[in-house]
Amino acid sequence: MIGDYKGNFPYSKFSIITNAPQNIGIYYCGAMNENGSLGVFYVGRAKGESVTIRSRLLDHFNNGEWSDITHFGFRTCSIEAEVESIEKSEVVRLNIPKYNKKVG
Repeated sequence: MIGDYKGNFPYSKFSIITNAPQNIGIYYCGAMNENGSLGVFYVGRAKGESVTIRSRLLDHFNNGEWSDITHFGFRTCSIEAEVESIEKSEVVRLNIPKYNKKVG
């Protein structure tokens, strides 16, 4: 089962630890638009036993990636196949966000 979008949370270590779940799923990183929506710069996936939405966001944050990212959001998934499917469709739907690499 794919969860509803949750966000938009500030992109900080405290906020990631407090708000990002220890679940598999899809996460979105970006900056807030004037209309209050998240302008997505990256769509990522977290799938696997020790790879969670929280752990992936912390990896990006701790590596100092993307100085222009200010907020994040996420959708949890029940199974790994959902994670892969949703990530691919979201990257296409969002017209390949600037930090996602074109696949294929």
